[in-house]
Amino acid sequence: MGFIKGALVGAALGLLLAPKSGKETREDLRRRMDDSKKSAGEYADKAKVKSGEMSQTAGTATENIKLTLSKTAKELREQLHHASEEIKNEARTLKDEVRETAEDAYVDVAVEVEDASEKIRKNKEEADDSDSNDSNSTTNV
Repeated sequence: MGFIKGALVGAALGLLLAPKSGKETREDLRRRMDDSKKSAGEYADKAKVKSGEMSQTAGTATENIKLTLSKTAKELREQLHHASEEIKNEARTLKDEVRETAEDAYVDVAVEVEDASEKIRKNKEEADDSDSNDSNSTTNV
């Protein structure tokens, strides 16, 4: 835009300061205007081409970003699913280990209780036998 204004101002000054006839001045003015229009058209064409290139580049970049985000989201979902499965499996394993430990402890306690009960019965029988023997020995005296 500034280029066009500069060209017009330059053409006007050239006309005013040039020692030419009116016809020559108009011809020069027309030629310079045509040159300015041609230059402006060339710049506009270049701007359109650059705009198209930038638009295409932006579109490609946008598409690449979409693909990258989609891929990243998919990878994150897969990682979360994998981690979730690992946690579930670990929880199942831990649950089984706790169950086995509890069952082992139950058996151990049951055996200990049975042993203790057996000792108590034997001690009672021995005590009863000892009382019987003491009773018999005092009655025999």
